[in-house]
Amino acid sequence: MRNENILEPVCGILKEAYGLSPAGVTEQKGGWSARAFRVEAEGRRYFLKVYDKEESSTAQWTANLGIYLPFLASVKELEGWTPRTVPALTGRLWAENDRFLTILADYIEGRDLGGQTLSREQATQLGTILGWLHRLKGFDKMLEPVREAFAVPFCKELREILESREEPSIPEDVREILRKYAEPLNWLTDMLDASAARQKARELPFVPCHTDIHGWNLMQGEHLYLIDWEGLRYAPMEADFFALTGLPQFPALWEAYCREQPDAAIDPDCLEFYQLRRRCEDIWEFAARILYDRLDEKTRQESFAGFAGECSALAEIFQE
Repeated sequence: MRNENILEPVCGILKEAYGLSPAGVTEQKGGWSARAFRVEAEGRRYFLKVYDKEESSTAQWTANLGIYLPFLASVKELEGWTPRTVPALTGRLWAENDRFLTILADYIEGRDLGGQTLSREQATQLGTILGWLHRLKGFDKMLEPVREAFAVPFCKELREILESREEPSIPEDVREILRKYAEPLNWLTDMLDASAARQKARELPFVPCHTDIHGWNLMQGEHLYLIDWEGLRYAPMEADFFALTGLPQFPALWEAYCREQPDAAIDPDCLEFYQLRRRCEDIWEFAARILYDRLDEKTRQESFAGFAGECSALAEIFQE
């Protein structure tokens, strides 16, 4: 549960797994996947990310730790633009016990951008970072386990809860949303299935992609940092652009990107696939958290608001 006090086990993990005796541990605003702590130990500051294995989404977010953390550690081009991961005493880039899985990194003095609009300078830096990332060669074998397959398993899962929306096991407030937005939700899953089939039949060029670029995964310190790489994929470049093309400063971002990738061009059909997939995935994840996780009341309210808001936004697109 997200409101559970886990300070004592966190301090235990820091000492046992990392050999650190913390002088101070402060919980910070976490993201969708994990809780976050600022750690002061031995005259340095660290950032500790804590995944709770009892949450249904944790397996998804931690499945590829053994791929994306070694990838980041081996890519010299991105040094200084992503946080440096601190190895555990075992040498692994993460640590875990029966309940928690943790990643320790150097602390970035700065703030995430949240819902703020990128400045021209920030957009230029992000375009440059993506240009460096997408031109990386020689990682095909390392990234083969996260090669894009255009899979959309949550389409089936979302259809299943739509079909069972009148069952007593579905909370009434969730039922109401599913009833209200059944038509656009079915439209979304049909559109996404069709788009996935089209992309699978094509021969698109693949590059290393972050796949989850938004304000909460961008931090402004001495410069812009791109963080939270759980979604690393070997995929078409559109996997990194689907949420960026509508930004006011996208022209500056694209100009910087094209300085690194002079022959770049965005494929509209592939871009639409990633836009549809993110919308469907977000709706499913909000629903799954409400239905299957043990949530405190505040977290449930936030998750329900996200679920209802995503469905409402989808309905607007459906009606256009």
